[in-house]
Amino acid sequence: MEVQPPTANIIDVDAANFEQIVLQGSQGKTIVVDFWAPWCGPCKTLTPILEEVVTQLGANVILAKVNIDENQELAGALRVQSIPAVKIVKDGQLVDEFTGALPREQVEQMLRKHVPEAEPTEAEETVDVADAARQRLEAGDHLGADELYAQALRDDADNGAALLGLARLRLLQEADEAEVRELVGRIEEGTSEWEQGKALLTHLEFRQLCQEAGGRQVCAEKLLANPNDSEARYLMGCCSAVSGDYASALKEWFSIVEDDRNFRDGAAKDAMVSVFHLLGRQHPAVDDYPQRLYRTLY
Repeated sequence: MEVQPPTANIIDVDAANFEQIVLQGSQGKTIVVDFWAPWCGPCKTLTPILEEVVTQLGANVILAKVNIDENQELAGALRVQSIPAVKIVKDGQLVDEFTGALPREQVEQMLRKHVPEAEPTEAEETVDVADAARQRLEAGDHLGADELYAQALRDDADNGAALLGLARLRLLQEADEAEVRELVGRIEEGTSEWEQGKALLTHLEFRQLCQEAGGRQVCAEKLLANPNDSEARYLMGCCSAVSGDYASALKEWFSIVEDDRNFRDGAAKDAMVSVFHLLGRQHPAVDDYPQRLYRTLY
């Protein structure tokens, strides 16, 4: 009798229906094959995770569970040497695999990259909100960015991207220094956002220097009056960075490095590096400054 295709996305598979369920069934779908055994402790940990993640990813994903005690030849043919073993099949081809009981986060990350059409998780939606807020901030829409960052933090109070973005926004709004430090202090240590947060705190010093110098307009007038004044150029860079004009800030500081790399014990170089950390090397304002700085110094 012909074996009917599964109606649910979790099914027991054996040698008799493996070809239809896994090989033929993977045309247009993602098949997650779980090799397990009743006596396998790690399998008891991993299988419920697989079932939960596969169910969450939707109808285009099938979890095919293979009991190796009952299907030793099938396991051998697929070179299963230890369990739990998971193989991911699409369009009849093995596209990914892993062994051992991985944490749920890693399992979901691995499976999701093979199911791009799946609905986003709540955490991913929060990340999307934080990214939308970043785009609003970069476009100069501070009110819109503020609202979106607040929404992201309501959904996830520990969202590093939202905490960093809101701290950057507060700096641009010239908020109280303590508020900026409090937001940065909530970012998880060791993350990329944490490194950026430390760089952001450096901008508090830039703000203080800019304010003490009389603001961006005053610094611009001083630099215009004396283009060779490194101090005026440095302060102009500080004011530009505080206002979010990082391209101008890097331009001013790099000019100082070219003329006097020892100015203020390397303050211009350190300022540039802080911006690299804050924005990331792929940011348009950063451009090729890291390479140019290295060539100039070394």
